[in-house]
Order: sequence, then C-alpha cells, then structure tokens
Amino acid sequence: MAYAIDNNLSKEQLDCKGSRIGKLRIIKKGVKALIMNTDKQERIKSIFRRKIFPVFIQLNGTVPDGLETFIVEHSKIITAVKDQYLAESGETEDGHLLYLESGIARCYYYDATADKFIVTRIAKKGDVLIDTNAFLYGSKQAQNIQMLESGTVITLSYTNLKLLLAEFHIMYATFIYFLAEKEKQHAAYQHLLKSSVDERVKLFLDGNTGIATRINNDHIATYLDMSRTTFSSAYAKYKSEKDENR
Repeated sequence: MAYAIDNNLSKEQLDCKGSRIGKLRIIKKGVKALIMNTDKQERIKSIFRRKIFPVFIQLNGTVPDGLETFIVEHSKIITAVKDQYLAESGETEDGHLLYLESGIARCYYYDATADKFIVTRIAKKGDVLIDTNAFLYGSKQAQNIQMLESGTVITLSYTNLKLLLAEFHIMYATFIYFLAEKEKQHAAYQHLLKSSVDERVKLFLDGNTGIATRINNDHIATYLDMSRTTFSSAYAKYKSEKDENR
C-alpha cells in the first residue's frame, strides 16, 4: 500500500502519521505470522491424527487429554530442501526426533578404517528417525541425516520428547514401538547385505517403488554396498525382468 506525503503537514504531524503507518505495518506482520503459525499447527495436528493416533490407539487403546496439544505446541514443521542436512555427526547440542511427512533422506557416517562413507538407511515418507544413544545418554550425534529429495519434516527436540514422556507415561509404549521398528529395519538391512547383488537390488526396489528415478543412484548403490557400475547393471536387469513380466 502506498502512502502519499502532504507537503503542508508539520514535522510533528508527519512523525505522527509515520508512527501510525509503522504500527500498522507491525500489526500486519504480526497477523501474517499468526496465520502462518496457525497453519503450521493445523498441519502438525492433521499429520499427528492421520499417522500417530492409529499406532497410539492400537498400542494403548486411548489417547489422553492434552497429548495432542502438547505435541502440536512443542513440535515444528519445516520444508527441507534437497541436500539440506537435518543433523550432522559430532553435534553435541540437543538433537531431534524427525518424522518424514514427505521427501527422502539418507543416514550415513564416515568409516575411517574403510575410508568410505557408509549409508545405513534411506528413509522415506512415514519414517521416524532418532539417534537412540544421543537421546538416552546425551552422546554426540552418530550420523549425518541429509535430504535426497525435498520434503516436509516434523521435528521434536529431545528435550521436549523427554518432557512428553515424563508428562504422559502412557507414551512409553508408543516410543518403544518406534524403537522396535528401528531395530527391525536394522536387522532387515543386515539380512539384505547377505543377499546376492541381484537379490539386494530387487528387494530394495520392490520395497521402494520408483525411488531409483527420484534420487541419485549413487546413494542407493552405497546403501546396498556395491559400486555404481554394479548397481546400474543389476538395475538394468531388474527393469528388463519387470518389463517381461508385464
């Protein structure tokens, strides 16, 4: 909005008018921020009800009063862009539990002995990421978490997660459930690495439909513990067999 300046106004009148304009702009910014914050809270609430509530009710049978409000007020929702780091190894400040509403991320660390990067997980929509040791014992962040595809992420700091568990003891069952899911994923990954190259590629791509066209295949090859050339050959064979079976 443009404001014309009347040259006949006194300095005091101009200062007063400028002050009103300044206050109006501050109010507009405040209203805009409030609307944006409300929108984010509604998005968190919607995701919580669609994704977390079903698991919670399955494990506990009911949702205690105040739980939803606590999570909405203490969580943040961010738009993470491709290549952005959500966490970096060696960090000592308060970490975060991460829930991927959309997008793809990799968890990896550098193995000094082997002199290479080890990708331990490729996470996608619906996955929960947490460094258990950092949360429980306050140790340094063990791995890097980097977005491979832009997406939406809900974060809850470890400090707030501890407050949540202290205030709502019934949440322990849900928390243990997600830790168990993490252990199952790790066990499945170790089993995957014992398979042949072709079997590794097939199992991974069958369980992650379309992912090879969404992210750099170097990351998939590293995750499956093979060279990019080996993966490319196995991937071509996989696609050929898929086409033949149609």
